[in-house]
Amino acid sequence: MVALLSYSRYAIAVRRCGDCGRTLVPYPLSIAPDCGDQRYKIRCTAGTLWFDSLNGSSYMITSINPLMRLIIIRPASLDSKTCTSSDFRSQGIQLSDNLPFNISGSNTILLLNCTDAMLHLQPPMDCSATSICHDYIKDSAPTCVSAPLCCTFKTGGFQSTRKIKVHGGWCAAYQSFVNLDVKKLAPKKWPESGVEIEWALPQEPVCKIPLDCRDWLYSKCLPDTINLGQKREEEDVNLVVYTKKIMDEDRLIDVVDPFIKDNGSKLELEMMKALGSLAAACLDDKRQNRPSMKEVADEIEYIIGITAGTGSKS
Repeated sequence: MVALLSYSRYAIAVRRCGDCGRTLVPYPLSIAPDCGDQRYKIRCTAGTLWFDSLNGSSYMITSINPLMRLIIIRPASLDSKTCTSSDFRSQGIQLSDNLPFNISGSNTILLLNCTDAMLHLQPPMDCSATSICHDYIKDSAPTCVSAPLCCTFKTGGFQSTRKIKVHGGWCAAYQSFVNLDVKKLAPKKWPESGVEIEWALPQEPVCKIPLDCRDWLYSKCLPDTINLGQKREEEDVNLVVYTKKIMDEDRLIDVVDPFIKDNGSKLELEMMKALGSLAAACLDDKRQNRPSMKEVADEIEYIIGITAGTGSKS
């Protein structure tokens, strides 16, 4: 299977944080001083995860994808009486340049209640009368109907990947949707709003003793004469590349936790191989070759059914 952990170069040993409520907190994300990587801090309050940005604003985390290193947060709400985002005073979402988080390129941002200053911006900023922000206002934001101007853009490209900024001289409100497909958008049926944030891989570990790497199940430690410790091979730094490599070499079982490998049945080990092959298919470079979420769910159900002796596949 694909490694869902990463490692800080200066950590003595990897330690994943415990769950927050029912939500798994994958390494390197950290919710306490004694676990995870401290550069990847998020917050757990009363069983709910929160992402804190600059200027004091916080956003509920609605999902985490450890394989793709993605977090989705719930954007600020609109004031019920004015077309203004609730994080207007903190000037929207702003991420620190010194931390390993970016706003991903999968977000479609609708800027609402904008000033004429926006008209000076060039495409891909769309402030035209046909921009989809007008459809959103009509369907879901009646408080913004009388606002003078709205605009739409997709994150990435010219736009900063660390800010979705609102202020009085630009736009007073915003909304965001992840992987929005305008062609499939039904009238008055907008998807759940969200802002997708990605995190960068931590630096690779230096292990002084094998015990330091016990929670880094996919680490391949080699002598390091400079640090008098151990580290992973350079070609194995990227987890996606590493996963493809071990699958191509048919040595997935080599990276399974020894306890599981020694105590698992032959059928259970075969199930691990099947799940590993499925995970590898999800990492195919060509999008058209990757299975859909439904196909993944069906295949997992089939694999589990085989293990339980009830599997059948049409």
